[in-house]
Amino acid sequence: MCIGDSITQGKVSHDTITQLSYRYWLWEKLDSAGFDVDMVGSHKNFFKEDTAHLLPITHSRYTKKVFDRDHESYYGITSKGILKDTFYHDSIKYLPFAQRINDPKKGYTPDVAFINIGSNDKRSDSAESVSNIKEIINILYQKNPEVIIFLQKLTTGWNAQINHSIDSIVKDFKKEKPELKIISVDMASGFINNPKRPDAMTFDWAHPNESGQKYMADKLFKAFMSLGDTIAPTFNPEIKIIRTDADSVVISWTPATDNKWVAGYDIYLDGKKANWRYSEGEKQDRQCIALVPKTEYYLKKLKPNTGYKIIIAAVDYANNQTLSQEKVFHTN
Repeated sequence: MCIGDSITQGKVSHDTITQLSYRYWLWEKLDSAGFDVDMVGSHKNFFKEDTAHLLPITHSRYTKKVFDRDHESYYGITSKGILKDTFYHDSIKYLPFAQRINDPKKGYTPDVAFINIGSNDKRSDSAESVSNIKEIINILYQKNPEVIIFLQKLTTGWNAQINHSIDSIVKDFKKEKPELKIISVDMASGFINNPKRPDAMTFDWAHPNESGQKYMADKLFKAFMSLGDTIAPTFNPEIKIIRTDADSVVISWTPATDNKWVAGYDIYLDGKKANWRYSEGEKQDRQCIALVPKTEYYLKKLKPNTGYKIIIAAVDYANNQTLSQEKVFHTN
C-alpha cells in the first residue's frame, strides 16, 4: 500500500499519464522479483483522471502483468487531510483514514505500507504533522499488528520539520511497540530537485520525473529486500582531508561494502550529525540532515582556527551502521 500526496498519486494531463509516480516502478520491481503483489487503497485514480473512463495502464516490462492501481494518495493533501478530514478529490467524497481502511465493504488490510506524506504541510504545523503521521501508523497497526511500515524522508528536503522527525518517530515506535516493523527510508539523500540540471529528478522542483520516480522506487525496493538484515556494512575507511579553509573542509573516504546495499553515510562532527543537505538554489541554504550518497563531502560553516573530530558511519537499507575511527583536523 502506498500512502501520500501528489508525489505518490501521479497525474494525468490531456488524457495522458504524465506523472506515473514511483508506485508503478516499485510494483514492477516487486512483481519481477516474484512477489504476489496486491496493491490496496481507497481509489485507483491518477490526479485529474476521469473515474468513469480510466486510461489504459502500462504492463510490467518483464512479466506482462497489468499494473495494480490501488493506492491511498491525493494531490495536494496534507498529513491532517489524509488522516482526519472528510474531503472531495476528483469529485469523489472520502472519509477520514480510519473509516476508509475499516469500511465494511471497501476497507482493506495492508501487510506493507510505504508512507510519503508531509510535503504540503506548513512548517508551523510540525508538531501536528508528527502527531498525524504517528496516528496514521497507529491505525495501520490496529488494523494489522504485523504490518511493515516504510516511513520515507521527503524528497522535498525543504520540509525539514518532517525529515528531522522521521528517525525520532521510528525510534518512538520501536520503544513503544517493539514488535512493530518500521523502517525509515531516506529519500532526501541524493535526490536532485532542480529541473534545470541535466540529471534532474523532478519536473518542477517537487514532482518526480521518470528518473526521480525510479530513484524512489529503487530505494524502497532495496529497503524491502533488506528486511531482517542484521549484518552491518564492512567499513574501515581511509579518511582524507582534501582541502581546508578558514570555515570549511572537503573530506573523502574509501567506500564501505555490504552484504546487500550501502544506503549512504552519516558524518559526525564533534559527536553531532553534520551531513546537511543544502538547497540547490543560489543561497545554498541548509535544508535537512540526509545520508551522503557519495564518498566525499563539503563541511561548511565551521569556525576558523579550530580543531574538529570527524567520525563517518556507513549505513545500509536496514539502518545497520558501522562507525569509522575518529579523524582530527583543524581549520585555517
